[in-house]
Amino acid sequence: MEDEEGYAVLNRQPKQRQPGHPSGAGAQGSHWYPRWIWVALGLAGAGILILLGAVIALAVWVSQLQIRETLNAADKNETRIVNSTECSSCLEDFRSHLKPILCEPHHGSLAENPRCKLCPRDWQLHGDKCYWLSKERKAWTRSRDDCSRKSSRMLVIQTQEEMDFIQDVTRGESYIWIGLKVTPPGGTWTWVDGSPLDPARFTASGSAEGNSCGWIKSSRIQSETCDAELKWICQKEAALI
Repeated sequence: MEDEEGYAVLNRQPKQRQPGHPSGAGAQGSHWYPRWIWVALGLAGAGILILLGAVIALAVWVSQLQIRETLNAADKNETRIVNSTECSSCLEDFRSHLKPILCEPHHGSLAENPRCKLCPRDWQLHGDKCYWLSKERKAWTRSRDDCSRKSSRMLVIQTQEEMDFIQDVTRGESYIWIGLKVTPPGGTWTWVDGSPLDPARFTASGSAEGNSCGWIKSSRIQSETCDAELKWICQKEAALI
């Protein structure tokens, strides 16, 4: 196209935007992102890597801690076993030193008596039991309580042979409380261990009222008011060494 002076005039028209290509796209349709987006993506990736490393390190630490606790528990169990074995050995040594001092020879030899029985001071040994006779006098209930404080109980006579031995303990004294009391209903004679008096073995003479307790004189069981103040006998199991 020429103007009036004969010069060619270029018809410059703006390029038309091709359909499907957004503004700012390059020749091949690539997008351009601001620099701060790339920086943020890089920091996020680094954070994820750091977090993953921390999780792995924590898992390793927990695993090592569990292994250490398991080993410590095994060491403690082994120590308990060793200490128990050592304690048993020490106890046997202690017994072996006590026997020549406290135990009486059996037929002239301690070797024939592997275990001996001991009683506290002022108690008398008979069979598997120890017996103690009081020197003061108290009512039956207070006498029973005194035996309990001594980790024992009032005398419960189970055989005639035991009754005969009690005569040696009492040294001929009379009026000695034993662990026998009348209990309601029906006025039943009952030992302090809860067993009833066996009339085929022993009988109690005298009143069988609610406030009646038993005492011995020679080899006989007599009834007396529980408020009366008499001596009493306690018994307990002998200690074995």
